[in-house]
This record gives sequence, structure tokens and C-alpha cells, in this order.
Amino acid sequence: MKQQQLSLFVLAITALILITGFSNSNELKKVMWVENSDINKSSEAIIKTAKENEFNVLYLNIDQEKATEFYTDFIRQANEEGIQIHALGGEPSWTQEENQQQILNFIQWVKTYNEGVSKEEQFVGIHLKIQPQYLPEWYDDQTSVIREWKQNLTASLNAIPEDSQLEISSSIPFWLDNVETPGDPDTPFNTWLIRQFDHTTILAYRDTLEGPNGIVNLTKSEFQTADKHNKQIIIGVTIADTGQDHTTFFEEGIVDMNMHLRLIDKHLAEYNSYIGTAVDDLSSWKDQEEQLSTQSEDKKKYRGTYIWEAETLINEKDKIIQFAIDKNINLLYTRLDLTQPFGAYSDFVEKANAAGIEVHAMGGHPAWALKEEESRVLRLVDYVKKYNDSANENQKFAGIHLDIEPYVTPSWTENQNEVLSEWMDNIELFVKETKRESNLEASMDLAMWFDDTETPGYPDTPFHEWVINQMDHTSIMAFRDYAKGSGGILDMAQNETDFAESIDKNIIISVELKENRDNPHISFHEEGEAKMEEQLQIVDKELNSNSAYNGYTVHAYRYWKNQ
Repeated sequence: MKQQQLSLFVLAITALILITGFSNSNELKKVMWVENSDINKSSEAIIKTAKENEFNVLYLNIDQEKATEFYTDFIRQANEEGIQIHALGGEPSWTQEENQQQILNFIQWVKTYNEGVSKEEQFVGIHLKIQPQYLPEWYDDQTSVIREWKQNLTASLNAIPEDSQLEISSSIPFWLDNVETPGDPDTPFNTWLIRQFDHTTILAYRDTLEGPNGIVNLTKSEFQTADKHNKQIIIGVTIADTGQDHTTFFEEGIVDMNMHLRLIDKHLAEYNSYIGTAVDDLSSWKDQEEQLSTQSEDKKKYRGTYIWEAETLINEKDKIIQFAIDKNINLLYTRLDLTQPFGAYSDFVEKANAAGIEVHAMGGHPAWALKEEESRVLRLVDYVKKYNDSANENQKFAGIHLDIEPYVTPSWTENQNEVLSEWMDNIELFVKETKRESNLEASMDLAMWFDDTETPGYPDTPFHEWVINQMDHTSIMAFRDYAKGSGGILDMAQNETDFAESIDKNIIISVELKENRDNPHISFHEEGEAKMEEQLQIVDKELNSNSAYNGYTVHAYRYWKNQ
């Protein structure tokens, strides 16, 4: 692309950003490397994966021994789906002067290919991925490697006609800002490289955004350089097994990586040069998808209930466990009397665990949202952790669950924002103390209508998103007496389940059996247990494909046992 054309393009993009921001993901490039796939055998699968996951650019590794026909159909199909194909080439050895001709041959191959096919079958660009740090010579004589790399790139770029419509880009590691440019010691080598290309993909291989070793900080100099020189930057991350956890999303998985990529869009939108993200690479992505599929099939689904009266738990241990067995219940939220000795619960928890029933200690009161009541939250956490520390492995609680509903208090009406802020502080404290030196699961109930409530301090974040992000799992009180249709359980919980899936969190759907004469539509009390079971089966079936869906609970044991 000519420099003049590129400048006009950047100016147009800049104007668009100023007008609309980055709210529309279609404005950004979402790239994937395709390095080791046989496109003849799996072209449809590759394009399907790209389309389903909104990748609109593929860096496609080129085998120059293949005939033209090997690529034409694939590129045409990709173009029909709005996916651009850039010819990918590069080896660590391409930095060495003796291998300069290999780069020239690669560029010439792409030029010749494009000249011999229709526009719909052409490569949009050329992408070079040359990583000299994998050469032994890099550690013996880095200066010489850099000098020869620069010479090879200069010769190669000079071989591309000025009127070429090919977009020329390159991948570079983030740490070249500490390397001098041969012949120009005052210019970091990353600056020299960025100036040569239409866009540069920074290999910011990290699994965190913020902090001194996060993606945002590590790429700051590249963005400042690109902004200064009217160039474009893509952030590249990897999901491959690198053997170094902090450099990859391999352990965290696709969902967590996607969450970070969406946040990258927000964090880096301040730079005019930012144009998107790239994932390395397709084969690793497919491995992750297979793993996700296996995990989804094996994922435990909960069917639970609440036991709100601590004395009931102590006095009806065997009845509760038998009820749970009869109703196929495998999760109990159980309120505790913290004045009782640990022995009051150990036998019950042990029997429940033996029956395959998880027991989560529960507490809560509307006032627990307030700063002045944080000590009560901490007291519950402290009690459960000390209990678990003293208990045998088969007598331990699996988690701690909060049910705090401050909207029933006068203070909520008087100053909702202040109550929300204090509630957030207590939630953060609860999670922090629950997770500190323990493997207890932290969870809470949340009313279904909080997706319409703004989060104090985070005006663009609905409160339900903030809460779900804090918890290991969130029980959504989708209190309705029918599953499908407008205002039904699925409809009322859709925002929560969709968001939880996007950030790899778990959601449990909670329904009500308590009589409510003023609002009978929120409870299955009138319809009865059989109708409730019928509707819960619909919920279960409809949400089965949602990776966040973790099952359902019925509120509560007291009402259920009398149905």
C-alpha cells in the first residue's frame, strides 16, 4: 500500500474513532495465524471456525511448492465470508544474510500468484513472522543478527513496487524497544521496524493486561511510536502450550483469553494506531475447543436447595439427607449457627459428602450489604475456614454462599448508590477472605433485574456483570413460574448466563416455591412440584449448550418438603 494511501486510511480511521469510538468490533481486525493446516482437506472447517469466532483476517502459511489452485478456492470462499487472507512466511534463519534470497523468493511467489488469479482469489497482504531469538547466533552475536535482519528486510521491501496494493506487515516481539538499530543507535529497533510496515503485530505473549508485566505496559512504546509515525498496531497473543504459563492463555483457555481480548479493545482504544488483536494459532485453538467440548460433557450439573433454619440442619440431619437423595439433590446451601461448636455440623457434612451432596455454608441478611455489618460477613468466613481446618477431608464444606438483598431496606430507597458501593466493598472482602489460603468456592444469590443497574465507579458495567466476575458461581434468582417466553426464567436470566459464559464463570438458576399471594407469577407454589419439575427440565435443556450453566436450585427446603 502506498504511503499516501496508508496516511489517508489512518486519518479516516482516526476520524471514525473520534466520532464513534470502538463500540463496534467490526471496525477492528481480529486475526488468527494458520500455520500448520492443510487447507485443501479442512478449508470449510477453517473458514467456519474463523466466521463463528469473528476472525476477519487470517495469516495463512504458504507452501511455495504448491500449485496456484491449492489456494484459489480457499481464498475465494474466505472473501465471500468477509475474511481477508494474508500470505504468511518466515523462519528465524531469514534474518541471516545468506538466506536473504528466501525472503525475496517468498515475496516474488506472492506477487506472481496474485498476477495470475482473479481479484477474489488474491492475497490481501504479505505477513512476515521472523523470530531470530530462536537462533543460536542470537545469543552469541545479537548485534550481527540485527544488522543482517535489517539488511534482509530493506532488500525485501525494496523489491515491492510502490504501486503495489498488497498490505505489508510483520510480527515482532515486544522487547525490541531495548535493542539499538544498526547505523542509528538513537533509534530503538522496534521503531525502525514499525516504520517499514503498513501494520505491525506485536507478539505481546502474556496472559495479563495490567501491571508492569502486563500487555498494556509492555506495548506502550510500540503504540507511542506507531501513533507518531501514522502506522498501525495489532496485539498478538498465544494460546499454544509454550511451557511458560505467564506467556500464554493455554492454561486459562479460550473463554478467558477472549475476555482479555475484549478488554484490550477498551484499554488500547486511546491509541489511534490500535487496529485489533491476533491469536497464535489455529491448531492450538482447535486443541482448546476439543478440550472445552470434553469439559462441557463432563461438567457437573447441580440440583440444589436452601436450608435457611440452622436449627433444622442440626435437628433434621438424616431427614434432610434422605430428602436430598429422594429428590436427586447434589447441592445444599446451609445456614449455620455460629455459636455452635464445629461438631454440630461435621456428622451432617460427612454423610452428605458420602451421598455425593456438596454442602456450602450460607449466611446473609439485607444489612450485610452495609459497611457497618462487614464484621458479620467476616465472622461467617472465619468460622467456616476454621471449621474446615479442623475437619477431616470428608467433613469439609465445599464453599461459602451469601444471600444479601439490601433492596428491601429503607436505606436502599434513600441512597441506592451508596448502598451499592458499600455492598461492593463487602463482596470484594468476602471473596478475598474466602479464597485466602483455602480452596473454598465463593458464591452468592443475585436478583435477575440487576442487569439494569449501573455499577458505582464503572458506569459502562451493569451490576450483574460486576458481581458475576467476582464469584466462582452466582445463583440467579430468576423467580418466575414458567421457563420460556417473554418474562420467563430463560428470558430473565439471559443476560446473566450469556455474560457468565463470555468470562468462563458459572451460573446456577434459582426458582421459588414459597407462596406469594401478591405476585403469584414469581413462585411455583400454586402450580406445584410437578409443574416446577417440568419447567426446570425445559430450562436444563435450553441452557445445556451454555458453558456457564451449572444447574438449578429450588428455594427452599422448607417449602419443597411440604409440596
